[in-house]
Amino acid sequence: MRALTAIEDLLRKPWFGDASLLVACAAILVAAALMSPSTETLTLFGHPIPVMCTFRRLTGWSCPGCGLTRSFVFLAHGRFAAAWVMNPLGPFGFAWVIAQIPYRAYRISQRRRRALAA
Repeated sequence: MRALTAIEDLLRKPWFGDASLLVACAAILVAAALMSPSTETLTLFGHPIPVMCTFRRLTGWSCPGCGLTRSFVFLAHGRFAAAWVMNPLGPFGFAWVIAQIPYRAYRISQRRRRALAA
């Protein structure tokens, strides 16, 4: 019961959403940098990552989101043309993820400043 109360208190903190998004975006960038890019599959430390798209697994066809992970990985490795070929939305999504890190850090610092001033 005490653990649930602690979790509820944490979820009510005004900075929790910003901190969660900051950590998620940083994790996405680290994972993309650690994976090895290929047009067919991705590998993490030599182990292949399975196809996670349910639509593709069921039908064999690519959905509009297919290739986004490979696009992010290619971008993390500086291969912009390959990233665009995998999914043209990838560079835009990658830019959004990168932009979230300083933005969320700034919002957290502003909330902390306001809390200390109050």
